[in-house]
Formats: sequence, C-alpha cells, structure tokens
Amino acid sequence: MNVDGAAVASSGAQQIAVPFALPGEEAVVEITRGGKEAVGKIVTMIRKAAEAAAPRCRHFGRCGGCQWQHLPYDVQLRHKTTLVRESLAPVLRGRHVPVRDAVGASPWEYRNRIQAAFDVRQHRIVAGYYAMPESAPPLSPLGRGVRGEGDGVSGDERTIINVQECPIQHADNVRLLTAAREAIAELDWPVYDRQSGRGLVRGMVGQVGFGSGEAMLVVSTTAEVPDRMALVHAVRRRILNLTSLLLSVQPRHTPELLGRISLLWGRLYIEDEIAGLGVRLYASASVPPNPRAMPLWLDTIAHGVEATPDATIFDAACEEGFVPIALARRGARVVGVAPDRDAMHRAWENARLNDVDSVLFYTRAPSGVLAKLHERGQRFTSLLVTGRGAPALEPLFLEAKRTGIRRVVCGAHSPARLAQSLGAAMNAGYRPVEIQPVDLLPQTSRIHCVATLTRE
Repeated sequence: MNVDGAAVASSGAQQIAVPFALPGEEAVVEITRGGKEAVGKIVTMIRKAAEAAAPRCRHFGRCGGCQWQHLPYDVQLRHKTTLVRESLAPVLRGRHVPVRDAVGASPWEYRNRIQAAFDVRQHRIVAGYYAMPESAPPLSPLGRGVRGEGDGVSGDERTIINVQECPIQHADNVRLLTAAREAIAELDWPVYDRQSGRGLVRGMVGQVGFGSGEAMLVVSTTAEVPDRMALVHAVRRRILNLTSLLLSVQPRHTPELLGRISLLWGRLYIEDEIAGLGVRLYASASVPPNPRAMPLWLDTIAHGVEATPDATIFDAACEEGFVPIALARRGARVVGVAPDRDAMHRAWENARLNDVDSVLFYTRAPSGVLAKLHERGQRFTSLLVTGRGAPALEPLFLEAKRTGIRRVVCGAHSPARLAQSLGAAMNAGYRPVEIQPVDLLPQTSRIHCVATLTRE
C-alpha cells in the first residue's frame, strides 16, 4: 500500500498504483496514467484479498474522502505502521529507531467536523465532497471494479458527490449538511460556479459537540447574502440543536470556504468536552476532528515530553491552547506560541475555562520567544512542535539546543511532514529515540505521528 491509499502492482520494472485494490489480489488493471508515477484502475476483479471487507458507505469508491473502508480496522492500523516505517527510513539513514504499532480509537462516526462544497447538477442543488479524479474511477460499494449507480458521478475530480450518508461523521454533521442544502434550495440563492467564478453560495462547514450536543453551521458565500434573517429562519427550522450560525464571506477564487466570519445567530463558538478538557470550538479548526482518539494523541505527546510536575515545556505551535492546557493539567509548566493574536486570546479563554494557571501564551516567531525567555532566566526541559502549518525549521531546533533543551517532540499529520521536521531536528543535533503513529483519521490512508528525540 502507498501513502495515497492505493495498492502497488508491478509490471516488469514499472510500479503501478491501483486505488481500491489490496495486496494479494489479482485483477485486470487498465493503466490510466503512465510514467514514473503510473496509475491504474480495476477493470475486472479475478481474486479478492482474504482480508477484504464490505464498505459501509454507498459513496465509497466515488467519493474522494475514504480510501480504506474495504479494510478491517486492525488491518488498516497494520498498513499504517508499515507506511510510517517505510516513509521515515530515508530520513533516519539506517538508525535503529523503534516505530511502535499504530494505535487508534473508534473507526466509525468519529468526526466532529464536516466541510462540503455546493454545486448544481440537473437543475438540482447538490452538496458534499469532491469525487475521486478520473484516474480512480467510480466503483460500486458492493463490488469493486463495477460502476456504481445513484447520483451519476462522472469521476471528474471537480465533481461534487451529493452526500446522503457518511459513516465516519457524527450523525448530527450529516443532518447539518442536509439542512444547509435544503435551506439554500428553499431560498433559491445561486450556487457558486467554480469554472466561471460566478454565483453566491460556496458550501458549508459544520461542527458538533460529542458531549454537549451543541451544533455549529457556517454558510460560505462569495459576498454578503441578500437576506440574513431569511437564512436564519430557514436553518433554525431544520436544526433543533443549533447553537451557532455563522456567515463566511470568501470572495477569492479558491476552494477555501472560510473567509471573513460574522455571527448570524447564537454564539461564535460551540462548547464541548474533549479528553476531559472543556473547549470552545470556533469556525477555524484548532483541534484534530476526532474527539474519541484525542486521549491517545495527548498521552503520546505527554509521554514524549515527560509531562511531570518537574517539566517545563515550550510548545512552538500551540494553535488555540488545547495541548498546552492538557499538559499543564498533568502538572507541567507550559509556554505556548499561538499562530496569531486571535488564537492566543482563545487559548487564554480555554485556559480559564479549565481553571489552569500554569500555562502562558505568546504570539510571534517561536525562536524569538524562546530566546527572549532564556534571556529572562526561563529554562525548558522539552520542546514540542505539533502545529498544522509548515514543518519546523532547523533554526528553531538550533535555538532549542543553544538554550539547553534536552528533549524534542515533533508531531505531524503525515509521515512526509514528520520527515521534514525530523531531518531539521537531527541536523541541529537531536537523536530520534521513538516514533509512535496515532490514527486520528480511520478509513483513510492518512496517519498522524509523534517522534521523540533527545540531545546527542
């Protein structure tokens, strides 16, 4: 299996990635793209893998979201462990570094956040995820290699799947998607056309609180809507547990749905409890969208940074403070650097919400903050880098080494991103001692990882 979730077949010296195939299967495969990164599609399945499972979702094989619903979860974890080991081998350069078996939590109905684009097909509004590109053609969820029936998706990567179900989403998120689609159809507002750049409604973002039951809906448009109250009434009639209704105006020609946010009704956030912590979830994503697996993620990080009462931890990319607050609750003293002032203020909000006073937040270049605090006499035992942005660069790790930090923990949402941070930390003089994959995105080939390093 490769990092994109496809099985890899050989034809002489050529390697061919075949989406939705599994190792050990036999099939007739048509090569749809040649070259060094060849791609094929299953034309006829001859022999299925013994470990193949029936996917739960009617959209599987056409939707561009999940790649591995046809694999039992324990097999997914096994493949993800292998992917991490193979992906990191070049950067580890022959060093013997233990890569632990991947760990995960509930593989279904785990997502608390949904994002969907809108389109018009046959004079009907559709809303959902992007379809697989043509190189990975539509397949039936009942038998791989057979074109599925239903909404007539062409397989073009720009086609929107009209999502009717999504078994990896919390059920309330699917209801949010349905309500948004129905509300826009009722209002008869023009849907944004991605080819011409004309139209109003782009899509929606939804969030639900697993513990609180609160729900947020963000409607994304290219400009101010004609009647805000009409939208409020159309949505509130359909979502009984609605807590937050927001408008996001994004005028640029981009697939990004979040732009200038304004409140239409309720609050700017929903509240929830994740891994025992109270959190306020705003429209922008600040916590990985899998509340049930967050205890595993936090335990792995806490183990790496040695979050004991004697620990002082510098979190160089703390988002809105979730991880620093969790580490502070374990007794450590933590300083977090947020990406901007809004995120910093929300981090302080979450700290107050959890009655945590052993954490401080800043916002500016992490290397500069670390240097300034060192000048003031502050000493840290561990550096933590787990942000969703660009990988950490070597100057940050050099500053950590200069200021006497002995442990570094790097977290990333993919092995490729982790490899970049690992390489920079190793060049600065840190030695990797352990890597732990943590599965926050079941049914996909994507895998989060946490690497622990110490000073050489």
